[in-house]
Amino acid sequence: MGVVNVLPVSSGTISLILGVFERFVNSIKSLNHKNFKLLFEHRRSEFVRRTDLKFLSILMFGVLVGMVLTAVFLKSVFSSHEVYTWSFFIGLIVASVIYILKTLEKVNLKMVLLLVLGTSVSFLLSIRSNPVSNDSFGYLFLCGIIGTTGMVVPGISGSHLMLLMGNYELIVTEAIPNLTHWGTLGEGLKTLLPFALGAIVSIVMFSHLLSWLMKEWRDETLSVLSGFMLGSLPVVYPWKTANPDVSEYIFSWPPFSSELLVAVVFALLGAGLVLLLETLAKRKKSVVR
Repeated sequence: MGVVNVLPVSSGTISLILGVFERFVNSIKSLNHKNFKLLFEHRRSEFVRRTDLKFLSILMFGVLVGMVLTAVFLKSVFSSHEVYTWSFFIGLIVASVIYILKTLEKVNLKMVLLLVLGTSVSFLLSIRSNPVSNDSFGYLFLCGIIGTTGMVVPGISGSHLMLLMGNYELIVTEAIPNLTHWGTLGEGLKTLLPFALGAIVSIVMFSHLLSWLMKEWRDETLSVLSGFMLGSLPVVYPWKTANPDVSEYIFSWPPFSSELLVAVVFALLGAGLVLLLETLAKRKKSVVR
């Protein structure tokens, strides 16, 4: 989940594939004032049991480790292999959307229309975006709220939203890698602290909302979110340039070359990664049964 949390693919989707999504959301939901009262009543063991704290702690530690290691790796990859990196992201996104749509219990005209609606809205936002990074406390806090929805909302990629908001490189390829060096630690924390505060608010708030939506309107919710991801593909399309005069991207067809062929291979590798995770999850479920 930590690895994909810094990639333009939903870690909520990955948690669904790995079979830990519902347990994660329920554990977050249990962090309420009623259960926190147990700590003041010196009933710590009951607090740990009710909140599934052991599971949540191990999961979140893994998320943090995955995010830091992947961000450090991406910093070097982006500078030398940008086209191939974006192509890999495209494969991840398309395969994730296909996976989500396969989990729908029913497919009818209503679901198709919701998918088209989500795709259209996201596509229009994506092609008109020419974001500029903003390191103000309030905007980073807002990025934390919006960007972290991908952890608890299957189909929404927090990194996708960061791209749309213009702060993806500031947070992922600058601030997080800064945590690995003592000399830049303070600079990294300055950026990540407001983001982390927003992330905490987001996780708690959206875990309750999502729990209700998934219970009452599961297929409808996933249809819209799948469309949102699908429509965001222009953001990761490699062959585009930002127009500084107006808020839009200028897209061009890729020239037929060895670079294009390698890019296609990387897109297939991205899709294959999602397929591999799905296969491993199915095997795990069959073993458990």
